[in-house]
Amino acid sequence: DADDVIQAAKALSAARGYELEWKLYGHDTPSDLAERLLAAGFEADDQEQVMALPLDAETLTAFDTTGYDVRRVVDEQGLADYAEIAREIGRKRTDEELQRLSATLRTAPESMSVHIAYVGSEPVAGGRLYFPAGGGFAELAGGRTKTTHRRRGLFTAVVGSRLAEAYARGRTLVVTDALPTSEPILGKRRFRAVVSTQPFIYGPVP
Repeated sequence: DADDVIQAAKALSAARGYELEWKLYGHDTPSDLAERLLAAGFEADDQEQVMALPLDAETLTAFDTTGYDVRRVVDEQGLADYAEIAREIGRKRTDEELQRLSATLRTAPESMSVHIAYVGSEPVAGGRLYFPAGGGFAELAGGRTKTTHRRRGLFTAVVGSRLAEAYARGRTLVVTDALPTSEPILGKRRFRAVVSTQPFIYGPVP
């Protein structure tokens, strides 16, 4: 019934007016699910690896933030700085993302943190941290660095800042969906690949 499920999901997104993202994991069935999604009008995004890291005091030493100005932002200006980074690297639908993050910051600020690295007053790298309810893990998402400031350790510093917060809040495991550009950086620091994952996007809805 995979085709029926796909059509039902599309119909619901059209009726409620939201963009639909279907996350396809390496263990999902049927084996031709990717082809079915493409045939149904979805667009494939970049393949990623789900990676996991047990958190302890020793783990944090591999992500040293010394010498970097990384801040947890808690207001609209901070989110605007995060959107500035996204626009510089060519991310699509940054205004929609900004609206979603702003809504989360207002309604459930304890569930999400945004960390940004600054050089002087310029935001140059950032990432989000989510705290799912009822679990012992946290999730890293949305890591990005301006093209003008890459290969300076900023990505690693922003990861380290978020790991420190997750550890301080009692989380014992961190997971993330890593692109091929970030997978080697995380793999060198004890993150381990669990399964492949790939987003399939339907929309935006007119």
